[in-house]
Amino acid sequence: MPPDSVTGPSAERGAALWVEPTESFWAALRLLTLARLALVLMLFGLGALDATAYLAEDGFNRHLFVRGLMVWLLSALCFLALMNRLRPWFHPQLVIQVIIDLLVLAVLSHAAGAGRSGLSVLMVGVVAGAAVLSSRKVAAFLASLASLLLLFEGGLRSIQADFIDPAALVQAGLVGLACFTVGLLVSWLASRLASQEALARRRGEDLQEQLAITRLVISELPQGVMVLDRSGAIRTMNRSAQQLLARVGQPLALERIARVRFSPEREVDLELGSGSTDRRVRVRHLESDQARPLGDSVLVVEDLREVEERAQQLKLASMGRLSASIAHEIRNPLSAIRHANSLLGEQLDTALASRLTRIVEDNSLRIDRIVEDVLAIARRDRPTPEPLSVDRFLPGVIAELKASGQLSESRIVLAIESAEPILFDPHQLRQVLVNLLMNAMRYSSAAAGSIRISWRRGGDDRLEFVVADDGPGLSPEMLKHAFEPFFTSEARGTGLGLYMAREFCDANGASIRYENRERDAPYCSAFVIRPRQ
Repeated sequence: MPPDSVTGPSAERGAALWVEPTESFWAALRLLTLARLALVLMLFGLGALDATAYLAEDGFNRHLFVRGLMVWLLSALCFLALMNRLRPWFHPQLVIQVIIDLLVLAVLSHAAGAGRSGLSVLMVGVVAGAAVLSSRKVAAFLASLASLLLLFEGGLRSIQADFIDPAALVQAGLVGLACFTVGLLVSWLASRLASQEALARRRGEDLQEQLAITRLVISELPQGVMVLDRSGAIRTMNRSAQQLLARVGQPLALERIARVRFSPEREVDLELGSGSTDRRVRVRHLESDQARPLGDSVLVVEDLREVEERAQQLKLASMGRLSASIAHEIRNPLSAIRHANSLLGEQLDTALASRLTRIVEDNSLRIDRIVEDVLAIARRDRPTPEPLSVDRFLPGVIAELKASGQLSESRIVLAIESAEPILFDPHQLRQVLVNLLMNAMRYSSAAAGSIRISWRRGGDDRLEFVVADDGPGLSPEMLKHAFEPFFTSEARGTGLGLYMAREFCDANGASIRYENRERDAPYCSAFVIRPRQ
């Protein structure tokens, strides 16, 4: 199989021997084969009517003429039948067909008698058709072959007639020159057309890719995007618009939204739905700056509830930054208050004064803990998870809490059932455990073993940290707000412990949940941490 060199369809087409066949090339080759077949059948019809004698003044060889037509007909039928099977050999098919055409036309011209039969002129069309589907070099080769066949046929006729016919030789030369001229010109025009076709194909592919990207981006937009035709019917919409219309009831909502196209205002707020499905939406009509008749309309639909929620989130973020700034500024005067209270306590020796200074100290410590928690949340340093050995890390945390007087070791039971490490930032894991243990100390009984910390594999074979206690647990109402900031059921609590625990778990790719177990179980209340596997 001779390889087809893949070349560009522009200037490189003339320099290369072969050009890459496209589907349009195959369609053109099929048309050329059908045209050849139609021409052969027409010539057969003329022969059947015995009207071919007019083609020449004398010397018409009917037997040779019919044999040439038979060969031409059989070759055309064979190539038409085998074209799809010979797809890997496009250029060999083309060259062989054109060579057979030129040979048969030369034979037919010789059989018709005298060069004035006009059949030799058909060679110009054959070369032109080949030039459309081949390179400039191949077109020049085929034009040369046609010229040589015409000169050979003229010379052979002169030998058979024992005299030289100048008119026949001049006609052969002119037809050969026409083959060269038409072949090279058509090849140049075909190369220009092929370059434009390739450019259009590339532009079409780029356009399809851009459309696919645009559809993907629009489908993922949080705002609803709808395209309506002149009658208000939906041409297309993205996922957000579909969900919004499904919530509020599509027919009536769509009718009200479609009217926005005719509103003088580009942005209109609407009330859609009724009762529990009520929605306030903002509809924006996008218009082109160019003046054009009203056609398809693009509408952007936003759920105002979501807009308000995003605005609320921005407000909370701003409040968080403000709270961090305020907390930082509180620390200096708070330190001064504690220092002054300590000095005052040394000078007062009455029971009432001692009680008052102790109240000031306790509440100052509470404020200090709130400040520390707020600053820890605001800083939220990027975690650096590392594998931690639980059987060494956990006893260290408990020893620190015991040394600071915050924890009674007799109330804690350790159950390390797995030797596998936990992947977590050590500083943030310590804060999570401290918050959970302080929470358990407040709500559990004072009995020995009232708090149980276990590191184990759960029922689904996943590692988990469990901090359980024998306290009453959280009520359903409290559980709804347990992980919200500043929610606490104690006057002395900050309400940030569980919130910080969840934030640190999220930062390390872990999850935390609360389990309220049976009342008769040893440990009714438990927090479960599942680290990243």
